[in-house]
Order: sequence, then C-alpha cells, then structure tokens
Amino acid sequence: MDCVKCKKPLPDGATFCPWCGKKQVVTKKKHKKRVNGQGTVIKKPGNRSKPWEAQKAGVYIGVYATRYEAEQALLRIADAPLSESINMTFSQVYKKWKPTHSRSITESGVSGYDFAYKHCEPLHNRTFRKLKTSDFQEIINNMEDAGMSKSSCGKVVQLFGQLSKWAIQEEICHTNYAKFVTVSAQQKTTKIPFTPEQIAEISHSAVPAADIALILISTGCRPNELFSVPLSACEDDYFVSGSKTETGRNRVIPVSDIGIQSYRKILQSARDKGATLLIDGYAGNRSYRNFAKRDWKILMDEIKTNEMTPYACRHTYATLAVKSGIKPEILQKILGHADYGTTIGIYTHMDKDSILAEGKKVSAEVSVIDGA
Repeated sequence: MDCVKCKKPLPDGATFCPWCGKKQVVTKKKHKKRVNGQGTVIKKPGNRSKPWEAQKAGVYIGVYATRYEAEQALLRIADAPLSESINMTFSQVYKKWKPTHSRSITESGVSGYDFAYKHCEPLHNRTFRKLKTSDFQEIINNMEDAGMSKSSCGKVVQLFGQLSKWAIQEEICHTNYAKFVTVSAQQKTTKIPFTPEQIAEISHSAVPAADIALILISTGCRPNELFSVPLSACEDDYFVSGSKTETGRNRVIPVSDIGIQSYRKILQSARDKGATLLIDGYAGNRSYRNFAKRDWKILMDEIKTNEMTPYACRHTYATLAVKSGIKPEILQKILGHADYGTTIGIYTHMDKDSILAEGKKVSAEVSVIDGA
C-alpha cells in the first residue's frame, strides 16, 4: 500500500505516512448484506464481552462475542418459524421434550415429571427463552412455603434442568438458568429401617403380607418391582427385575436367608398355577396399591407400628447389607441405584455368581434373634 499523498510505500497497518505525515484513508470492510427476512446483526455500544446482538423479525435471538457467531445463529434458525421455535412457551417445550425423554424412563419416572409439571403452572404460558433463575426459583419458594418436601422440590428442579438442556440443543435459549436454583426444604419422611426385633415378629407372623415383607427385606428391591417380576425371570434363589432407570433395569436380585422360604413358597405356588408373574403365587392382594392399603396395614397393626411403609423394607435391606460388610459396589448393583453410573465403568466385570455370593451375607442380624 502506498501513501495517498507522496506515494511512498507504507508499513502494513500504518495510519499515518512515516515520510510526509499524511493520514491515510482507511476503508472499512463491508459485510455482505443478508437477504430480507434473515435477521439483523447489531453491535451494541460500550465495553461488552458479547457486543453483537442478533435479531429476527424484531425478536431478540441472543448476544455473541463476534459478528460471525451472531450471523451463524441467524443461519441456524433461517428455516424455523419463530412462533414454533424461538417463542415456544414452557408448556410447548415440555410437550416437545416429553415424548423423546419418556422412552428411556419407566412409567413412575414419567408420572414424576408430570407431577413436577403441574407445580409449574405459573410458567406454563411464559416464553421459555425469557425465563431466568428468579422465575424458576419463585416456583420452588412457593412450594417450600406450602410445606412441600425436599424431594418434591427436587423433582421440579430436575424438570427445569431437563427442559433447559433440551431448549439449548434446539437453539431456543443459550443458558441453563435452572442450575442456579436452590432448595432449602427439609425432607419430610425419614427412612427408618425395621429393627431386628420387628423382623423377627414378621418372620413368625401368619398374616399373608408377612411373606411379601420378608422377601422385600431380603432383596432390597422396590415394592413395585416385586409386584411385576415375570415368573420366567425367577430362579430358586434370585430373580431378574428392576425399574426406574437404565441402571436399575434387568439386574440380578439375590434373595437372602431372611426371606428365602417365603420367596420359594410364593414361587412354587405361582409355578403350580402356571402363572405369568411371581406375585400370582401370593394369597393376598396382588395389586401393589391395594396391598399397601390393606394387607400391609394388617401386618403393621399386628407388630404394633404404623410409621413403616413397604419401602422401609428396601432401606432395611441396605442397612443390614452395610452392617454385614457387603461390598459397596455390589450393593449399588443389587439395589440399582440411579448414581451407579459413577462406578459402572469399573465394576462391569463382576458376574452373577459374585453378586449372589455377596447377597447371601444379609442374614446375620435376624438369625441371632431367631435362635434366641
């Protein structure tokens, strides 16, 4: 490049000629104009980390560090009507997200998200991309003020996070504000395990529900899991079942000595009937809902406690397992905990025989009392 006045060559990027001092005319690079309807890129004034704002049809799309990033954002939504994407409401995002996500979770998981969605009613008609942490936090604050438990609030926060991640993937928003939401509510229920004395009382009870209670205590499976175990998945000392998450499905569930007699009795009865499910061999209510309302209550009245639910059997198993010295990684595999994903990559080499051997350990506490 030469000087506009003296025509002498200039150093690269020079604003003034070092020979004659003439200020050079700097020609700014012109950006190619976009086709009408593709949106607008505006540089905001001031010292900003993201000064470039993208708009389309008067709708704010986002802010970006460079013009190129803003233009790319407009290109990504070039063929998407704003009314169907950028301006989707909370309710619309939920309805779009749910079908795909529901394929990887159980019915109970789906009902949990439906529960959370109902508590977000004030947000249903709000534009999702305009929601910030304060909007999500207000829902949680209202739930806490209404006396709802920590777990209930947690389900709603989890829904916020899932919807936000989906919306980011779909270019509806760019930040997961749900990750900044906090929950201060206390858990209402404390998972109290059965005492050895209570387990002994159950083992001597003639109430039909005692067999189910002993099986649950000796396996740690979720109550609803036991009521849906296929007979074809049952062996003499274990069954294969599971629910809730991928890590909880199709796992080997050993039956320890605490409930092995009850398990084999129901198993044989189901086989004799040519039944489809293990629970078909049970003499009482074979619907878990009715069992929990009726059969279980009769058993709890007999052992004189009204604070225990069928789920307490699972917590009892976990407590006994830890006291028995069962390996933590094996216990996680048996229980099918949702957080087992942190260890699954290390312990996938463990086979069925190893799991069954460890599962047999859960019996010491009861055997001592039984023999007393």
